[in-house]
Amino acid sequence: MARAKRRGGEGGHENAERWLLTYADMITLLMVLFVVMFAISNTDVRKFTALAQSFSAAFNNDVFQGNETITISEAVSLEPNSAQLDASSGLIASDYRAVSATIRDYAISQGLDGDVSVDRVPEGIAIRISDTLLFSSGRARLDAPSLKVLGRIEAIVAPLPNALRIEGHTDDLPPTGPFYSDNWTLSTARALAVLNELHELGIGPERLAAAGYAGYQPIVANTDDAARARNRRVDILILYVDPQLPAVAPSDEPFAIGGLP
Repeated sequence: MARAKRRGGEGGHENAERWLLTYADMITLLMVLFVVMFAISNTDVRKFTALAQSFSAAFNNDVFQGNETITISEAVSLEPNSAQLDASSGLIASDYRAVSATIRDYAISQGLDGDVSVDRVPEGIAIRISDTLLFSSGRARLDAPSLKVLGRIEAIVAPLPNALRIEGHTDDLPPTGPFYSDNWTLSTARALAVLNELHELGIGPERLAAAGYAGYQPIVANTDDAARARNRRVDILILYVDPQLPAVAPSDEPFAIGGLP
């Protein structure tokens, strides 16, 4: 009898220790949860947004409603492009919020509020810089104070993989001074000056392009001096190109502008 009771007691002891297995499993799951939470807290916003959009495109309503089956090969064509991004979410919106906040904080800290701004444009994101912050009147050589501003902008756009187009804009009045006879050459020369500086700061040449629009793409109507001042600017466009659009073949004839005054 005593021996039987002893065996029963040992069996009870073994059952009592089984909670350790459950406890160990719980600790393991908690550790995995903390690792996942830490990983999410350090997520690359661009990659996370692209992944979320890919899942959203793959798991669309038609699949859940049973209207259509989608294979893995077919789902590749559902990868979202920039045209599918709405105003409140998506890759462009997240980049815009980050770039806009950084530029705004920098402009306020340097007393440049109103001289540097960020806008959404059809091609992507435009960093707009007033011409008075970059150049003397009628000139296309960068003034010394502008180099600090462009250095800060380069630090912001350098980590992005996007191509950049630098656009020069003037008002509707002819340029002053003896260096440029019309606004086409002045706006193009200014765009090239900013492009060259960004390249010197480290932006790869394959990401850069320049264009001059003279006074034909104003932000506001050239009705007074204040409006004309807003239109005289250099825009640095962060481009988000629709991958479904056909590529434009480059011209065989090179185009160049001589040395800047």
